Amino acid sequence: MQKWTIIIGKRDFTISKLQAFLLLLPVFCVLSFSIYSYGEIIHSAIININRSRVYREKRFYMRELTEINRLINEVERRHSRIFRIDETMRLTLNIPQSDDIKMFGTGGRYHPSKGGRILESKGGALNKRLELIKRGVAITEESLAEVDYNLRSSRKQLKHIPSIMPTWGRITSGFGWRNDPFTGRRAFHNGLDIANRAGTPVIATASGEVVYVGRMGRLGLTVKINHGYGYTTLYGHLKSFAVELYDRVERRDIIGYMGSTGRSTGPHLHYIVQKYGRDLNPINYILFGKVLY
Repeated sequence: MQKWTIIIGKRDFTISKLQAFLLLLPVFCVLSFSIYSYGEIIHSAIININRSRVYREKRFYMRELTEINRLINEVERRHSRIFRIDETMRLTLNIPQSDDIKMFGTGGRYHPSKGGRILESKGGALNKRLELIKRGVAITEESLAEVDYNLRSSRKQLKHIPSIMPTWGRITSGFGWRNDPFTGRRAFHNGLDIANRAGTPVIATASGEVVYVGRMGRLGLTVKINHGYGYTTLYGHLKSFAVELYDRVERRDIIGYMGSTGRSTGPHLHYIVQKYGRDLNPINYILFGKVLY
């Protein structure tokens, strides 16, 4: 058997290969355990560093996605306003809506899922909303182009379609069913009530010809204008007139002054829009101007 001689100081030791192995075995065990322990510590430290980095990155991307979500909400709100203007213009010009416009709708705010992959889920939801907005913008662009074409070809007709507020004030009663202020019973209100001080100017909402000036039952002093293309407007409860029968008026011309004549609870204008004698909701024929409720 092979042996080794070990000299420590002035003393010599002779050991066999097996004895050397047995002496070194604990050293190897301690060294291996130390390396393993340090390795675990280093591995845990690396994992913690990575987790911290991933957490910071996740928070950063969540903040970015939240900001993107806010911007998308703002774009959706603006697009909805444009969509409503397009809808009102089509109603005014009597242009039918396409099936794409009727079916189109915008998404609401994002609500994160309860699952663990919130970041991926939120990113996917925002991406779908962006695609929906792109499609909506394309549809609206086509629709507005059609409206613009009709506007250009119907400029003369537009002058004779009611499209603005007939006076300045606050809307106190809208078009539709309500409780009658005198009887308390349910009754249909065929116009728009706009209240302000007595003497507030009342203007024509479109060009046309004055076809009635005088007292008209419960409406009191009333002006009626024939705008052509089937449209007529009535302005009731006036205090006095600024036009005469058969006068030609343009949009925004003063035709009278607000009062409380006829069946009225106070100074206001009762504004009626009709097409071929049928009462329409006047609010659908107010495209521009300040509307107060």
